[in-house]
Order: sequence, then structure tokens, then C-alpha cells
Amino acid sequence: MKAKRWNFFVIGGTLLTLTILAVCTALIDPFLHYHEPLSFLEYPLKDERYQNDGMARHYAYDSVITGTSMSLNFKCSEFNMLWNADALKIAYSGASFHELGESLRRCFSYQPDIRFVICSLDGSRLNADADADEYTGYPGYLYDDNPFNDVNYLLNKEVIPKTLAVLNYTRAGEKTPDRDMYGNWSQYAQFGAETVLRDFVPLPISEKELQLTDEDLERVSENISKNFLELAEEHPDTEFYFFFPPYSICYWDSLVRSRQIGAQLTAQALSAELLLQAENVHVFDFSKRTDIIGDLGNYMDPIHYSQSVNSEILNSMRNGEGELVPGEADAYFEEVKTLYENYDFTVYRQ
Repeated sequence: MKAKRWNFFVIGGTLLTLTILAVCTALIDPFLHYHEPLSFLEYPLKDERYQNDGMARHYAYDSVITGTSMSLNFKCSEFNMLWNADALKIAYSGASFHELGESLRRCFSYQPDIRFVICSLDGSRLNADADADEYTGYPGYLYDDNPFNDVNYLLNKEVIPKTLAVLNYTRAGEKTPDRDMYGNWSQYAQFGAETVLRDFVPLPISEKELQLTDEDLERVSENISKNFLELAEEHPDTEFYFFFPPYSICYWDSLVRSRQIGAQLTAQALSAELLLQAENVHVFDFSKRTDIIGDLGNYMDPIHYSQSVNSEILNSMRNGEGELVPGEADAYFEEVKTLYENYDFTVYRQ
């Protein structure tokens, strides 16, 4: 009898504890799966792949800013002022195009009347499989409407510290990041030539020029078409703004020395022409902006630029500066290739 009573006590106590943990997680909801941040709590929004989808579900917005770390320093308030919109920023560090495309599809399922989308087209992501992901262990249970797999969220031992973090964050007097500062890493970075060149070593000059194969070109086409072009065609009332990020002069130095610049720009031209088949798509490139690219004061490493560059990108796109025209991408990127193959790269090292 005592054994049965003990077993009942243990099982009952365990179930009660699990129920309390599940209820606390659901109420506080650190990943915003069920609701927006509660008004009396402050949330440390630092987990993009766990919190972005919840924000897309529950926040009010009519436009989306997305992309990789190249988009994290955009300020929604600046975009809103320029486009008279109400934007939500849900970018993902190191994202593949597949991840970005799937995220946008979920946004449209939550908010069908999205007016504008801004998205980075990172050069290193072009020649990749259309279904490739750069991140493992996606929390799929947060991305669907299946209530049964929410047990992976409600009774997850790794979520408990996140729930407590909300309480500690609130107790410490911190504030939930607003849409401008969410994901913004510029405030923590150091910029300038000294920082960029500290670990940068110019590549040896390659003897052989890299050429894209037919398989490479097909991979680029499928990657762009499946993840972005089809999405734009499915939502003709949404204006899509894609941009190739303006990497620093060090990046272009590496492309020239490794003799990969032709292959890279061929992939960009192909991507632009494919996207521009849709009338509601705009594609921008800032490779000729040597005033930005050649100033290492704008960068923390060879590719990551400061918030001021993000602001310049927004203003340029709104003014139509750097916008590519259908049928002219090949000629444009040939000019870019000529520019950097004849560039005096010794200047930026002085």
C-alpha cells in the first residue's frame, strides 16, 4: 500500500511540475509562439530563428524587411518614413535563400496583404542548392499550426532558461528591443580600416580563372526561381526589392586575385535577369558605389557594413538609384568587372 501511495505521489508530483512548467512557458511565451510580448514583461529578443516566426504571426505590419546579417541593421522607422509603410524586420544571420523564401511564405500566410518586401541577395548564397539550409536543428514545431508538437516547446528543458530570462530581463529594468534595434548588431561592432585589415590577408593571385559550368548556372537559376521568383509571381500586388549588398573593397580585391570575379558577376547578372521577369520586382546593385565600398570606415570586416550604409541603401532604393533594368544586367556587371580589374587596390592598404 505504501509503495502504491509513493508511486502515486511521484507520478502526480511529476505531472504537476510538468504542467506548471508548460503553463509558465505558454503564458510568458519567450519565443512569442502564442502572443506578442506581454505589456508587463520585457523580452530579450536575441533568438532570430526561434522568435522571428512568432513576431510574423502576431505583430501588425504591412511590409517585411528580411535577408541575412546584411539586413539586420536596417531601421524600420526609416523604411516606414520613406515608403509610408509599417514594416517588420525578420532577418536571419547566415541564411540561405531557401530559409528566406520559406520565412516569407509564412509571412504571407499570416498577413496576405503585404505591400513591400526588402531582401538581400548575398553573393555567396547564389550558387547553392535551392533547398539548402545553412542552419541545422530548425525548431519546426514553432513554424506550423500543429498543437500536438508544441510539447517540444512547452516541455523543452532548453526553453526553461529562456522563460526565466524574460523575468530576469524585466527585473533588471531592461526594455524589449523595438523594431529598429531588434537584431541590430551595428551598435556592438567596431568599424574602420584597422579593424578590417587586422585579420585580412590578400589572397595569392590565381593562375586560372573560375568559370561557371552549366550545372552551376542551372543551380543558380533554380535557387533564385524557386525561392524568390515564384514567390513574387504568386503575390503580384506586393512590390519586391532585392539588393546585392555592397561588400568592401577587400572583398573585391579577393575576387580579383582569386580570379572569381567573372563567375560571381555572371551569377549576379543571371539572378537579376530572372527576378526582373516579374513586373513587381526591383533589383538593385551598389557595386559601383566606391564611395561606400572604398571607405573601410564603413566596415567591421570585408563584408559587414555599418547601419549608416543600410540607411544609404534604403534612400538609394527609394530614389531608384542603383536599380537594374531588364535586359541590361550583363552589360552592367561587365562594367563592374572592368572597374575592379583595373582598380588600384594598394590605396586601401595605405
